[in-house]
Amino acid sequence: MPQPLLTQPDKSKEPPSGGEPLLPRPPLIRSEVEWFKPPLIEAESSRMAPQVILSRWVLSEPASPIEFSSSGAEDAHMLICSRKPARGEWQFGGKPFYRGSASADSLWIKEPFQEARAIYYEGFTSFRVYLPQALLAECYETAYGRLPNEALVLSKTKRVDCPTLKHLVRMLVDVDDNGGPAGPVFLDGVSLAIASRLLALDSKRAQLNFSGKEPSALLRWRLNRSIEYIEANLLKPIYLIELSNAVGLSRMHFAAQFRAATGYTPNRYILRRKIAHAQTLLRNPSMSVVHVALELGFRTQAHFTFVFKSIVGYPPAYWRKHLS
Repeated sequence: MPQPLLTQPDKSKEPPSGGEPLLPRPPLIRSEVEWFKPPLIEAESSRMAPQVILSRWVLSEPASPIEFSSSGAEDAHMLICSRKPARGEWQFGGKPFYRGSASADSLWIKEPFQEARAIYYEGFTSFRVYLPQALLAECYETAYGRLPNEALVLSKTKRVDCPTLKHLVRMLVDVDDNGGPAGPVFLDGVSLAIASRLLALDSKRAQLNFSGKEPSALLRWRLNRSIEYIEANLLKPIYLIELSNAVGLSRMHFAAQFRAATGYTPNRYILRRKIAHAQTLLRNPSMSVVHVALELGFRTQAHFTFVFKSIVGYPPAYWRKHLS
């Protein structure tokens, strides 16, 4: 059963620990209103929004077959994960593509700038990942040392059988709408991994450029600066682009070198620092476990308890009573 959101109405307008009020975090997963068109990002939140767009598209059981179409104006690759089986007919680029039942958890990729049309005979739910050209170009530049000469089309529209891609997309499917306390940096990390995997599958030079060569560790000054940034913004959403900009690296280089230096991905490191701060707060008897969870950006006490136990080894209430 879904856990109720943690709320604290009497302090809803106060910053968690004093200082400037926090800006509202844009949701990581949005509802898709128009078929095969990514949801718009509000102007006030575009500064914080990651380059990748996640959406859910839900079609209730139709009384009769229903048809949808898209002009294909988007320049993004689209990964489509079916969340329930449904019968239908699909066309891409004006040509018949598939007719029959789409199985649950099947994964498809749609190339950019391709018109689409579909007829659904049953209700359908899908999870969609839009990977824009800017993200792919960033990965391309990291791999090859230069920007691509033209727009990238890494795959024709097809069903995806790559276990790695399926695993990465399912990691995003399972995230809650706001991503939890380290959601933005987690989304950025997984998105870069997906883009890199697509680039590797597409490239004939994959063995040379994605051969598993160990990345170098962050220089000490860069590591110190990124850790200082994390500590100063521990109660706020932290984006990978902010960390990488702070040390003058691309997101991909920063994420790889940070892990080489610390042994943790940026997302995991941030979670560990949040839990370390939670341990300090839990020593204050006036703060409830719920209050501590809220303070650190967790939306449910259950999620906070799960993360706390996975890092510390014990639930927060037990740790406070017996080990603090």
